[in-house]
Order: sequence, then structure tokens, then C-alpha cells
Amino acid sequence: MEVSKLWFFEKFIIKKFFAPKLKQKTNFFRLLAVAQRAWLGLRDALYSIRNSETNKGLIMIIQDLIDQLTQWYMLSQAMENHDYFFHEEEIALVRSAETMGNLPEILDEIAIELENSQKINAKIKKAMTYPIVLVVFAVVAVTILLIYVIPTIVTMFPNQESLPSITKFMMGASGFLQRTRYLIVLIIIGAVLLYKFLYKYVLAFKVSIDKLMITIPAVAGVVKTYYMYRFSKLLGQLYSAWVSPILSLKLMGNTFTNFFYRKKVIEIKENLNAGFSFAESMEWSSLFDPILVQIIHVGEDTGNITEVLKKMADFYRDMLQTKIDILTDLVQPILLALIAVVVGLIVASIFLPMADLVNVIK
Repeated sequence: MEVSKLWFFEKFIIKKFFAPKLKQKTNFFRLLAVAQRAWLGLRDALYSIRNSETNKGLIMIIQDLIDQLTQWYMLSQAMENHDYFFHEEEIALVRSAETMGNLPEILDEIAIELENSQKINAKIKKAMTYPIVLVVFAVVAVTILLIYVIPTIVTMFPNQESLPSITKFMMGASGFLQRTRYLIVLIIIGAVLLYKFLYKYVLAFKVSIDKLMITIPAVAGVVKTYYMYRFSKLLGQLYSAWVSPILSLKLMGNTFTNFFYRKKVIEIKENLNAGFSFAESMEWSSLFDPILVQIIHVGEDTGNITEVLKKMADFYRDMLQTKIDILTDLVQPILLALIAVVVGLIVASIFLPMADLVNVIK
């Protein structure tokens, strides 16, 4: 009992304070695959990786893997103790590889997939950086103009009743912002926390948000392409590792976060149990590209579905990167236009009364 409590505490510490990054996880699988190809034992390989690792959380995980291997546990069994770090499909692939005897190849495939995920995440972060920075600077600039600039300039005009309507409106907004700025910050923080809570625990809210994600035109293209990539890649990997289709779909259902894709994967699993093929279970669904369904149908007929899925995964990976670029190019001018309108209104509220004052002086 003391051991389980200790490990619960250690897992909590790792997740909250020393959680390894995706890059470190990728390096772990890459180094382990290289060591296995060099015929180095698992324990020796883990010792070597641990000694070169700098992340405290990953060091603790590797040390536990070594301890469990010393007690004659399999690597997949040892990985199950860290399901917060190793995903279900990764554990299933390793378990299958231990049975088939192709552990180096499977570890290498996992590392390649993690590298692809790392590249996609980096591209998404890069695409979002510019809009986020733009919005932050715009909010800061508008706040400074409303709180400090407009009240100072308005005091220059003795008869404030004769000011233009837009200036009066901005004065009201300035006063409201000055009185409630801290409350607004608290409301924004509360809204973010409430959104996370509702999305995680309220099914109706999650369904609504997930529906929007696959309905909004530009966003839907990115989301659908991402899930088709994940579907093709994971299914191809699990098939190549001789994991049963039913178990593969179960693992994929646990991996997918979008409600509708998770539901569809469960439906496909049930259809396979009823004797239908993959293509028959997927056709007429708006969630999957008809080309993917046709290619899977050809793969099932020819018996090379594994290779077909891997090729389609590469195709959708490249398409995903293109769609992310398109979405970024679409969002940036819209944000710039909105910011230009807001700043233009503020500038107009400042310069219109100044222009009237100049005319009076003349």
C-alpha cells in the first residue's frame, strides 16, 4: 500500500511539475529504437538514456521502467504504469512488437509518428503566434487609448455637450473601462476556466463545440484533414503490428477527442463485429473523405490495406500543413481589418473634435 501511495504521489509530481515534453518523448523512443537496432539490451539501453536525460520527470519514468524490467516485467507492462505519458496505442504497439519480435521497427515507427506530430504542433503554434501577438498588442493599444489618451484630450474642450456622438460614445466606453477593468479581467479568466470545465464535464456543451469545429468552413477543413491523417496513420501502424481491427478501433476511439469522430469510430467497430467491411462502415459519412473510403475499399480487396493506409497518411499529413497555411492566410487579414476598424473609430473620436476646434479658432 505504501508503494502505491508513493507512486501516486510521484506521478502527481511528474505530471504537475516535471512533465516531459513531446520532443523529449520523441527522443526517448528514437534512442531506444537505435539501441535495439544495435542489439543493446532494454535495461542497458534505458540506463544509457537515463544518464543522458535532463528532464527530472522522464528520469523518474525511465528509472521505474528499469526497476520493472529487473523484476521480469515486459516493457509494455512497465509502460502501463505511466499511462499519463505513454498513450494506449503506443503501449499496444509495443506489446504486439514483443510478441512478433520486431520491437526495433515498431519503436522507430512510434518515433517517426511523434516527430510528425511535433512538426504539426510546431506549425500550428507558428500559425497562431502572429494572430495572438497582434490581438494582444491591439488590446493593449486600445486600452491605453481609452483609459489615458481620450480622457486627457477631452478635458481640452470646455463644452463637452457639443462633442461629436462618436467621441461621447468613446468617453462612455472609457469611463466604463476605468471603473470595471479589474472586473473585466476576472470575467475573462472566469470565462476561460468555465469553458474548459464545460467542455470537459458537460456533454451537451462539448457536442456543440465539436459540431462547430467540423462545420465552420475554414476550420472544418483543418479538423477533418487532421482526423483523417490520424485515422490513416494509427490504423496503418496498428495493422502493421498485427493488432486486431476491433482493438485498433477501440484504441483510436480513446485517442480521438472530437465527439463525432469518436462516435463514428465506435460505430465502425460495431459494424465490423456485425460483419461489414471498413469501406462499407465508412461510406456515406461526411466525416471522411470519399477518396479515403475508396482507397480503403481497394486495399481491402487487394489485401494491402496497411500500405494503402500509410500512403494515405502521408498524403493527408501534407494536405494538413497546406490547410493550416490557408487558414492562417485567411485569419490574418480579417484580424487586421477588425483592429483597423476599432483603432480608426478611436482615432476619429479624438480628431473630429480637434478639427472642429481648429475651425472655430480660424
